Amino acid sequence: MISEELKKVYSSNPVDVRAYDTVQLSHSLFSKTYYLVKDTHSHDWQLEDLSTVTFEAFGFNVQLPDVGSPQQDLKFIFDAVSGVSVQELERAAENIEEPIKLIYRAYIDGYDTPQTTAIHLVLTNVVADTHTISAMATRPDLYNRTIPNGAKVFYDARCKGLYL
Repeated sequence: MISEELKKVYSSNPVDVRAYDTVQLSHSLFSKTYYLVKDTHSHDWQLEDLSTVTFEAFGFNVQLPDVGSPQQDLKFIFDAVSGVSVQELERAAENIEEPIKLIYRAYIDGYDTPQTTAIHLVLTNVVADTHTISAMATRPDLYNRTIPNGAKVFYDARCKGLYL
């Protein structure tokens, strides 16, 4: 779910208000939890529990999933020369049973709280080279789960292409 304010930003693209993509990366073997914002400046924003954290400026890109796929995988490409290092990935590889967790949120200028519902994903197929770290971010197949409106309607083939 996204806020009305974020819908306005996405639909009208105003020059005085920006939207920001953020990710939170965590693993029990990481040296810390990473809060990253796709921007050139760091920002202090609140999480859902109202705690304030600093999202560090970081270069990354998100590729959306294929329309119609029941598995809504996102591809994240991170700049490998700053922030999350290959050393952190090597630490996480020591326990391959535990996935690297990624939480996506969007923020906009003028608001300290997230403008989207936090999307909880796990990273798979992590690949690092000298310039980038890329990974697929996935969550369980949505088919046969109920639509969150209390109507006891299930996601099925009718919902292909629906981004949640």
